[in-house]
Amino acid sequence: MKAFRPWFTVLPVTALVLGSCEKKEQPSAPAAPGEAAKAPVATPAEAPPAPVKALTPGERAAMLGIVGHLSKDTESVMALYDGKDIVKRLRSLKSWEFIRELAKEEDGTDIEAEIAEGAEEAGKFLGQEIFLATGKGTAPQVANLMKLSQRSNYYQMRVLAKAFAAGAKEGDFSGLDSASQGAMMEMAKEIGKEMGIIEAAAVPPTLIGVKAQDAESLAMAQQELASGLDQTMGLLGEGAKPLEFTKGGATFKGYKLAGTFLAEQMEAGRKDMEATLEPADVDRLIAAIKTKNLAIAQGTIGDYLMIFVGDNEELCPLADKVEDSLAANEAISFVDGYQGKKLAGFAYGEQGIVKSGLVGSLKDMALGVRDGLAGSEGLGDTRELASLLELVGEKEDALLGLAKADAVGGLAVLEDGVKFELFGGVDRGAMDSDASHKLANLGSSDDVLLFGNWVADAEYSKRAGEYGEALVETAYAIAEKVAGVKSDDEDLAQFQQGFALFNEKFRTDTIAMWDALSVAGTGLGNETAIVVDLKGTVPPIPGVPQELVDGGRFVRASVVSPVTDRAKLQDSWTKLDGSLKNIFKTASELAGDEIPMQKPMSSEKDGLKTWFFSMPFFNDDFLPSVTVSDKWFVASTSKTQALDLAVSADKAAGDRKGAWFELDFDTLRKFTGDWVTLLEKNGEAALGGPEAFEEFKTQLPRIKKGLAAFEEFDQLSVYERREGGKLRNTVHFKVR
Repeated sequence: MKAFRPWFTVLPVTALVLGSCEKKEQPSAPAAPGEAAKAPVATPAEAPPAPVKALTPGERAAMLGIVGHLSKDTESVMALYDGKDIVKRLRSLKSWEFIRELAKEEDGTDIEAEIAEGAEEAGKFLGQEIFLATGKGTAPQVANLMKLSQRSNYYQMRVLAKAFAAGAKEGDFSGLDSASQGAMMEMAKEIGKEMGIIEAAAVPPTLIGVKAQDAESLAMAQQELASGLDQTMGLLGEGAKPLEFTKGGATFKGYKLAGTFLAEQMEAGRKDMEATLEPADVDRLIAAIKTKNLAIAQGTIGDYLMIFVGDNEELCPLADKVEDSLAANEAISFVDGYQGKKLAGFAYGEQGIVKSGLVGSLKDMALGVRDGLAGSEGLGDTRELASLLELVGEKEDALLGLAKADAVGGLAVLEDGVKFELFGGVDRGAMDSDASHKLANLGSSDDVLLFGNWVADAEYSKRAGEYGEALVETAYAIAEKVAGVKSDDEDLAQFQQGFALFNEKFRTDTIAMWDALSVAGTGLGNETAIVVDLKGTVPPIPGVPQELVDGGRFVRASVVSPVTDRAKLQDSWTKLDGSLKNIFKTASELAGDEIPMQKPMSSEKDGLKTWFFSMPFFNDDFLPSVTVSDKWFVASTSKTQALDLAVSADKAAGDRKGAWFELDFDTLRKFTGDWVTLLEKNGEAALGGPEAFEEFKTQLPRIKKGLAAFEEFDQLSVYERREGGKLRNTVHFKVR
């Protein structure tokens, strides 16, 4: 089976707000609900983007606000701009007004009025600009944090496995309830092994700030912040020393908590610590804490109110002049092509930070299970299982070995809605970015709701398959051990009964089916297209009124791939068919009743052979099936769609590359509108009687109003590719 790229693109809640903000004046009256015609999906140009003029540091600073004040070696930034304007745009939308009206009708609540007072006050700050930046030395601390998480997972699984093995020996699993607490104790006992993490740990130089609306708001907020800081640090007494420093033209005032003070407190409680830790580990821990300081201070520069937190105030990421700022760092040159555009957000992370976050998730857990079971008696000989657990880690490392980390940059651009433009980041190697698509044209047909198209990297697919097989084999081996445990636990007994049945009756054929599907995968090419459209006919399911069957439309979905070896597909089906027959035969024996496996039927047209099972309410447009030719493989819910797609796939598709996902809101709205019209005409028969139809007619004005309101939403698209050798992603929430 072909692996596709695991998408990590994040769409926060603000995406919907931002995406709704860029409206265009409509030259004519909007279409009636459900009647908006779908425009052809535009294919972005495959040619390399035209060279753009390199901006000066001053020009970049004018675009990016605080970036012109941050030091050139700043390692990460996240900033949001002009939230007040975004909220203003949001409130102008028909869809927002519709949501307001719904809330008023439901419980009498006016959402806008409820948040108005707080929003006005917050808008003095959050509505201008808000940012978080970290300075030099952040990447090692991200790596430390990830390592700490991995080690925590290791100890958690080690203690859990040890507790389960002990429970298996005694027939009592109550120890599992305290596994989390036990994991922390285990980690504490072995803190000497993890001391490197503690010794290297430090609070990275972090700057958080907001831009005030005016000088009065800034002064008032600074006074309140300083007062709160004084009160909080006052609780620490002599431990918090006053701190004042100047960086980048800003004077900061606050406090510094010395590591020596914390070390003294720990020394006073040494006896309690030695009840858990070895004396040598206590010495090393206290020595490490002595070197850890914490500075926290507030300051202003221009209209910005800022808080600095870090172990060394000298690393506060601010610059004295724009020529020495992050705006002068060519690592953010990706912004140069967006001068003059409305920016709502900016993000940047240098390569070290991105690379530090590139870690696996299961290896440490698997090794924790291995070590937790080592030497245990409750599960018998676990050496084979230990080897499998190690194999999981090896396969995960092999898969991660294909990944490449680059500096990441991002912009949120208000243009025909909102575009999230991402530059660089982690490329896990799942996609073949250089391969031309053969199936790109399949998304241009009318009534296509969802279209996806990519070419998987062959080596990634191979390693991902091996990783998946290792996980399945290891999970089975663990289940086999659990199945052999003697206990009075009812849940465990039920699991054991089910596992024994599977192992005796279905295991062999299940493995054969897995192998058959693997063979099928080797007979298919690396490209995949997913097509979901809304122009199928309604199946004549019992109970569905004839009016709806005749006049309604239904969802159709297909997955298309090129065929590279049809003989392997045939071989795969032969094996799969044999295993399925055996499974049905076994199920019949267990049920005491004959459950014959249906024999597949087939039809052939223009070299395309379709295999399917016959059911009473199936028709050509609602027929789960597989269509195969020497060139194409289509797994579909509709024979008609499959044949159409196979024919369309033969047409030249140009030089489209990358990975694409497109969701068309117009198609969905038109489909919904057509069903509303159909129910309006035939509602009494369709809805089961006059009472239900009357209720529907009562809601009809609201339904139509909602459809009209959401005409503002056009399309959501995701496009990943490589430009100039670097990874690029564009997520576009398009509105009118």
